[in-house]
Parts: sequence; structure tokens; C-alpha cells
Amino acid sequence: MEKLAFCDGEKLGVFDGENTSFFESNYIRRYREYAETRTKNDEWKFGGEGARFRGDYDRARLKQEKIYASVNAVQWDGEKLIYAATVNGSSAIYRKDLSDEKAAEEHIISSSDESFCSLHRVGNLLAVTIEHGDATSSIGTLDCATAELKTLTDGDSRDANAVFSSGADAILFDTMGVGRTSDGEFTGKYTPAAVCSLDLNTLEIKEILQDGKYSYVHPKQAKDGALYCIRRPAKAKRRGNVFLDILLIPFRILQAIVMFIQYFVIAMTGKSLTSEGDNPAKGREQNSRKLFVDGNFIEAEKEMKRNRKQKDADYGFIPRSWELIRIFQGKTETIKSGVCDFALCRDGGVYCTNGRRIFYVSEGVSKKIAETEKCLCVATAENSDRKTYDLFGL
Repeated sequence: MEKLAFCDGEKLGVFDGENTSFFESNYIRRYREYAETRTKNDEWKFGGEGARFRGDYDRARLKQEKIYASVNAVQWDGEKLIYAATVNGSSAIYRKDLSDEKAAEEHIISSSDESFCSLHRVGNLLAVTIEHGDATSSIGTLDCATAELKTLTDGDSRDANAVFSSGADAILFDTMGVGRTSDGEFTGKYTPAAVCSLDLNTLEIKEILQDGKYSYVHPKQAKDGALYCIRRPAKAKRRGNVFLDILLIPFRILQAIVMFIQYFVIAMTGKSLTSEGDNPAKGREQNSRKLFVDGNFIEAEKEMKRNRKQKDADYGFIPRSWELIRIFQGKTETIKSGVCDFALCRDGGVYCTNGRRIFYVSEGVSKKIAETEKCLCVATAENSDRKTYDLFGL
């Protein structure tokens, strides 16, 4: 097995074929340290008797800033890692030297208006996904030496997961139309995703894989020309029993009344109705937390409960209906279920993740190689010196 890089929440992970190591993002760490220092500096200005005397007392300024941070994508660059991260709406791409944790990370590009959500490297050029914050995203290229960013697609769509083709003369990506109301508001839904190819010489875009019943995301082309991607149902199947739902209506009405009283008491007193146990509102919020994965909101805890019931003990929070498939010479093969990202290996195997575990799959055999908290991206050190294959003969 070759070495693997992956994201795990705010951290970077590396599997060397035998052992797993985790590395800190200095970009995220510095932001946290700055926020903590700023809060401490505000204590004397806006807290205490002196601030009350001056009329500057501001309780809101004394609260620690909430920080939402994540590593979005990672790629190998020799023995270094290039990664993209977002912290409280600001996004940046850095190069990290794994041999020296104390060494300063090399800054490549940053933005406070857009987020960088996927990376794929060939030589000194990165294929990137650029998220605009209005439910749309574009694909582009980034020169790591000059920091020149070129946006190659636009429109009211979510173009994402850009990767170079096996010949590096085209970029493969998935695209979804944005659902909007008559007033132009985002409905929270997209059209089924299709796989497209953008010719880097002519900038011509061709649709190469589309089906109204399914969405196809994360396209990657193998050395033999086979197309790998994740296939998921365009519409989620409705779970549950209609008759049971009807029988539970009185109970749910009663539950709603109790929860309303509970919220009222907490809002007025800051305490729960019961003297013991966690705040039920906080507990419910945690259990129903949603993750935005490839244009879909996933209720992580609920999906994990569903997946836990399956015979496979190495469950994650990605729905099992998300299947990693291989298409070659008109034939479709399912590699593994419950996959949100994958990386191709030179030996023909595949690394993939279900959000919590990372697996190596080869010749139908799946082996768990790492445990994570939230892994949505994996990457191998791919060889950019590859031949060109006819992608459109699939």
C-alpha cells in the first residue's frame, strides 16, 4: 500500500502503509491563538469596575469567539502536503513540511470572500473548487508558484470536485444546478449531479455521465482509462411506517408541548426542568447535527444509527446508498457502499472513507486502515506522467 494523506476535521492525517500520524494545521492554530489573545486584551477594556465607571462595559465583547474550522482538502507535493482550510469564513491554501513540525507553513493563497474546497495536483498546477457562498461554486486552476488563480466555469450551478484527467489535458468535475424559488432564494436542493469534462486547450465542456435517477460525484480516471465516481440516488428513499406515524401523532403533540415548556423554563431560568442530566435541547441539537457533504445535508447521528444496524461493524455517517463505482468499456462495477471520497492507488487498489473510517479496497477485499472523527477527503501521491486515454468511449 502506498502512502495516504487525509483530512480529519481540523487535522491532517498521514498513513505510511503501516502507521497513522496526525498533524496540526498551523493556520487554524494561529487563528485560535489570535482569537484568544484578542479576548484577553478586551477584558480590561470592556470588563471590570473600570469599564463600568467609564461606561465601556460590554458583556458581549468578553465572550470567547466561536471558531468554526476545518481542513477541506489535501494533496501530496513530494514529502510535503498542500492543504486547503476554512476558518470562520476565511479560506487559505498552505504547503506544510511534514519533516519539520516547527517550520513555518508556506502560504500560497487566501480569500475572505471564497472558500477552497477541493484540490488535485499535477506538477505545479492545482485543480481547485472555489465556493462562492451563495450555493454556487466554480472550478479553476491555481499556479502554486505564482498564486495565479483562474476560474474556468461559472453560472448558477455547483461545479465541484475538480481533478485532472489521466493525460492532464482535461479537468473532470461534477456539476449540479441550483434549485431556487421564484424570488431567487436557494431552496436547499440541487438537480442530480452529472460528470463533465473541460478541455484545457479549447475550454470546451462535455457532459460524459448523467442519469436523472442518480447523482454522480467525485469523478477520477484510472491509468487504464476506467472512470471511478460515487453514485447516489437523486432522491432519498422515504424511511418509516405510515401507520406507525399516524399512531404516534398524539405522543408527538404531547412531546411538542413538553419541549415548549422546557425551552421556556430554560430561557427564563437558565436551568432544565429536571435537576439532573444534560440540557435536553443541547443533547438533541448534537444528535441531529447536520453536515453538508457534496451538496447534501446529512444528519450524521441518525445515519450512524441506521448504519450501526448493518452487519458491517465499521460503520460511518455516510448513507450506504452512496456507492463507489467503476465504469469501464460500458460495464459498471460497485466497489464499496457508504463512501464520500476515495483515492486511486498505483497498484490498482482504492483508498476510501465513510466519514469515520478509512479503508483500502483491492480485488474485492476491504481492509480498515484508520479511524477518524470526520474524514471527508483522502489523497494519494499520484504520478502526473501518464498517457492520455479516450474518456468519452466509456
